[in-house]
Amino acid sequence: MILVGDIGGTNARFAIAIETDNRQIVISDYEKFKTREFTQFDELLKKFVHGIKHKPQKAILAVAGPVKDGKVKFTNQNWLVDNKLIEEKCHISSVDIVNDFAAMAMAVPKVGEEGFIEINRGEAHDTAPILVSGPGTGFGSCILVPQGTSWRTLACEGGHSLFSPRDDTQIEIVKILQRNNPNVSVENFCGGKGLNNLARAVFGLQGYSYQELSPHEILEKSENGEEPFTTICSIRAEAIMSSLANMALVTGARGGVIIAGGVAKHLVNFLSSETALEAFTSVWPHNDMLKNIPIKLLIEPTAPLLGAAAFGFDGN
Repeated sequence: MILVGDIGGTNARFAIAIETDNRQIVISDYEKFKTREFTQFDELLKKFVHGIKHKPQKAILAVAGPVKDGKVKFTNQNWLVDNKLIEEKCHISSVDIVNDFAAMAMAVPKVGEEGFIEINRGEAHDTAPILVSGPGTGFGSCILVPQGTSWRTLACEGGHSLFSPRDDTQIEIVKILQRNNPNVSVENFCGGKGLNNLARAVFGLQGYSYQELSPHEILEKSENGEEPFTTICSIRAEAIMSSLANMALVTGARGGVIIAGGVAKHLVNFLSSETALEAFTSVWPHNDMLKNIPIKLLIEPTAPLLGAAAFGFDGN
């Protein structure tokens, strides 16, 4: 029995994971919290622990940010998560902290076909790496490397690489975003935290007076064909796909690209469009490598929890 957690910039999810005799992972006692409602992480975890009947002695937490010596300083939240402090305050014997996209990657072999939406069929190379990446509050990334019958994860920070605009509109948006920050990253352009700035830029370029709406409202209006909301979502989807193509080329991800993250799930209709796929394949138009890479959207909601549990049951 392992307590597993998926802690992002907006939401934190916890559950209990048990491995069956046939090595299947079963998730129970699932609970979701808003991170902004807690000033310290240990307060949040204690609330979950006190609310369940189980008393697990091992925890594996998937956290949004680079992990060093059992500690994570959140990229998009003013928290320091410290495994030793959690062990002491929450009375758990062993706490391991892993990168959230490393957990997402470890879940990929555990999730059935029903947990994915196919965007490009391609042809996977069994011995090649798989890129697991995509936008949530930020933009996470991890490389999943096959090692015989097991897998190894290589957590990386591709979302903090510079965004490369591919047409005149994206160039103009980057120029607007550079007024606040000369270094516009993939996360700045595509991540949830940068949505208001992206929307404001598109409103201005199309001659609309800016109105701040929630991500859900923007998506709803875009699906109804309202402008400039449809343009915002199309630009975002194409930017996500071209950024993933750059990462796939750098990592040699002939094993496939798995698009993950909360934002990606909501943009499925835009990400699966012909124009979005063309934004991916056209990054290297004179070679068939990108055209032949399988692309899937991960939609299984418990994936990071399954992946965290896999670290505990399978190792890495």
